[in-house]
Amino acid sequence: MRFILILFFSVFVFSCNTTNFNTAYQDYYKNQQLYINAILNNDKKTEIKTLKELIQCGEYLHFNVNDYRQKLNKLIPHIKNTHKKYSKITSHYKKTLKEKSSKKTEYISILSYNPLKIKNGHIYRIFDIKTDKLYKKVIDLHAITPKPFIRKIINKNLKLKIAQFRKNIVRIVYYSPKPVKLNIKKNKNFIEIFPFSKINKNHPLKTVSKTHHKYKNTLSNNKKNYPNLFQRKKIIVIDPGHGGKDSGGIGIGGRMEKIAVLAIAKKVKRYLQQKGYVVYLTRSTDIFRKLKWRTHFANQKHADLFISIHCNIAPKHIYSPHGIETYFLSPTRSSRAIRVARIENKEIKGLNYLDQRVILNFLNKDRIIASNKFAIDVQSSILKSLRSRFTDVKDGGVRPAPFWVLVGTQMPAILIETGYLTNPVEAKKLFNPAYQSYLAKGIANGVANYFRKNH
Repeated sequence: MRFILILFFSVFVFSCNTTNFNTAYQDYYKNQQLYINAILNNDKKTEIKTLKELIQCGEYLHFNVNDYRQKLNKLIPHIKNTHKKYSKITSHYKKTLKEKSSKKTEYISILSYNPLKIKNGHIYRIFDIKTDKLYKKVIDLHAITPKPFIRKIINKNLKLKIAQFRKNIVRIVYYSPKPVKLNIKKNKNFIEIFPFSKINKNHPLKTVSKTHHKYKNTLSNNKKNYPNLFQRKKIIVIDPGHGGKDSGGIGIGGRMEKIAVLAIAKKVKRYLQQKGYVVYLTRSTDIFRKLKWRTHFANQKHADLFISIHCNIAPKHIYSPHGIETYFLSPTRSSRAIRVARIENKEIKGLNYLDQRVILNFLNKDRIIASNKFAIDVQSSILKSLRSRFTDVKDGGVRPAPFWVLVGTQMPAILIETGYLTNPVEAKKLFNPAYQSYLAKGIANGVANYFRKNH
């Protein structure tokens, strides 16, 4: 039986800016993450504070915050009409507003456009906006522009717009089909803004454009001879469940889950490295890792994909089920998935139904969709690989389930049930090196298929 990793989230400064929709939405998301972390760490003080901020931001954004009010009223029963009390602008925002208003509003002078050189003005915010076809890098200045609207074409891949966004705010927007980084130099009277390409950080985007096309053509011409060039930057984290003092599930003949999954994970790593990927294991020996450490490890490595490998066991009253199942994180009504998840999530203490409902509602829909696609590709490839050599390989399907091991990851993530240790035939196969190799090869092929279709 698998232990499930506890959610891990970075700590953010929490507040809610209720004067701008984009900023309020970002604050709302940050407070969601901090609230989850507070629940799992049983930090009531932080939980109360973040709930207040979530109510404030949610009301401004016209979100349904009834769950937050209900939870806050349970934490502080004597508070009535909490949503009214905390819908006012926070002290943090007041302080920020005071600091901004204390700066003198100046008229700016634009001296050049590439790089953009501006006389006067104060930068107080920079953020990104991603649309279907464009990346937008936005810079807001505390200033006034004498010209109401300016549009410049820097090159065929980069456009610039400058306009008076609000009474005392000038907005500068770079448009590009590729992500843009900025190098900003400031002195007493001038601001210089250099747009940079992510392909080459040492040259402005205008210079890099030709270099990029040359580099792209070179890769295209050599695609058949050097396929690894297209995969070498992809990072995969493989998580063999359990280890050390945690044996995981124990099946027929005393077979321990921790031994089988480690052997499979090492083979997966080898096949992925042969394909040119960068691969990390959360453990490479029979050692115990703390639960939240594993997910944090994947986030620290900036992994593109996370794969948790486990073996299943069946309750005593269910006779010898078998099959390979791949799970992705999502709320579900499936009784089977809920039963499995309930067993696997038993270490998560203190999470009542309301807490779980709130947390699952936070899930990023894009990541759920990506994880679902990833799970389908891996499940299909595993079956194809195993059935080329072994008979009676059952497809247990791709299923959504609320596995907390997957919540803390910041990338598409799946959990693979490689088979049942309580099934006499499947338990024996899971410790067969040949079977493990075909299983691992299927997982590696599934990763490659996912990237081929989605990147």
